[in-house]
Amino acid sequence: MSSRNNTTDDHVGALLSGYMDGELTQQQAQKVRVHCERCPDCAAQLEQLDKLRREVGKTRLSPLSEGIWREHMKEPTVEVTRGIGWILFIAGVIGLSGIVIYEFVIDTGMPTHIKVITSLVWLGLGALLVSVLRQRLIERKSDKYKDVEI
Repeated sequence: MSSRNNTTDDHVGALLSGYMDGELTQQQAQKVRVHCERCPDCAAQLEQLDKLRREVGKTRLSPLSEGIWREHMKEPTVEVTRGIGWILFIAGVIGLSGIVIYEFVIDTGMPTHIKVITSLVWLGLGALLVSVLRQRLIERKSDKYKDVEI
């Protein structure tokens, strides 16, 4: 490799991934192409990235087909354990929230105006959450896309 290829301005190693993904400007892409013609190390690295990209493209996340995967997710055991998990999670969040609220209310070291402002923020967030949940429950009944499988 020539000494010119070692200069910071001429090195394109950081641009190779962007080049592979087509994210570079025309000028940057041309710089990478020209550099790789002169630099066997960068050309080899670009070839390795291309090979890796092809191999990753061939892989599957699961050996099961999507239909079988959906059937497994609808099994009674899965649905029951998912329901139990949600119940435990919600119970824990409610319990923890209760402790935090109790400590917040009985803390005498915090000024009242800070407690009021903090309470308003949390009540506002709670109202927004209830509003969104209510809207989702209403839309759930008439959602024409709920049974669409992608």
